[in-house]
Amino acid sequence: MPNNRITRFQREQLERAARFADSDGWTLQLRVTEEQRRNCADVPVDVFFPNAEEDSGERLVRAERERIAEQCRGCPVADECLAGALLRGERYGGWGGVGQPDFQRLSRLFRKLRQRGRLTEIGGEAA
Repeated sequence: MPNNRITRFQREQLERAARFADSDGWTLQLRVTEEQRRNCADVPVDVFFPNAEEDSGERLVRAERERIAEQCRGCPVADECLAGALLRGERYGGWGGVGQPDFQRLSRLFRKLRQRGRLTEIGGEAA
């Protein structure tokens, strides 16, 4: 039977995204794209999309998690990036400091909570 508990990490990420629960994901993406001070402004997009054919062993998962978190640390639009990706239904990639496979798990949880109307219980008011 799967564990249905929300981890501390997931709760923190959901809180970041829940502030934007009533926003449009594409509008948030535009906000991210227009922010010249964003950490990814001069970074090739493939940095955020790991090769699906690579080994996904635990060591590589941890390395990917740390790499994406470091790339996005301190970014002025990291929350908008994460929320926008979740709202648009992105299924893959690193968004707002959350890498694979964490983003995929978070995306499923976000959709489930949003469908049940429970997302604001996690993170409070929408922006």
